[in-house]
Parts: sequence; structure tokens; C-alpha cells
Amino acid sequence: MQQSFSARISPEVRYFFDTRDNGTFIEDDVGVECANMEAVKTEAALSLAELARDVLPGSIQRVLCVEVRNATQPILKDVLTFEALVLAS
Repeated sequence: MQQSFSARISPEVRYFFDTRDNGTFIEDDVGVECANMEAVKTEAALSLAELARDVLPGSIQRVLCVEVRNATQPILKDVLTFEALVLAS
């Protein structure tokens, strides 16, 4: 018996992309469905870049983080450390 195409497709899993901004935690209670780990990594990087774009202008020092979890456990953590150094007066 031949397996149908739909039975061979992996179901998408819902992942939650929590953020931290200098330790302030924001929980993602909606999540995003991703087909595989590569999609999770891409979404985490894009989320971190978007967060950085919103909060870094005017900052001197900041640590930003996107922590990804599925329904049962953490699976990925992206961290961006930013520091503005004045080199000349």
C-alpha cells in the first residue's frame, strides 16, 4: 500500500519566542508554527534583529535575547550584546 503525500509531511510545531531586554522578560503566549529547526533558527534571528532595531538607538549598553521553547522545553537561545564606546572626545 502506497503512503499518501499528506502522511509524509511533517506537521508544523508551535514554538514560542520569549525575549529578554537587559533581563526584563517578555513571554510569548501566542507562538509561531515552524516546519523544522532551520525555520526556528531563522525566526529567532529575525526576531532578535527586530528587537535590536527597536531598542538599540540611543543605548549605551544592552543585552538582548530571544529564547525559543516548544510546548515542553527550551530549544534555542540567541543573544546579542551591544556596547557603544566613545573613542574620541
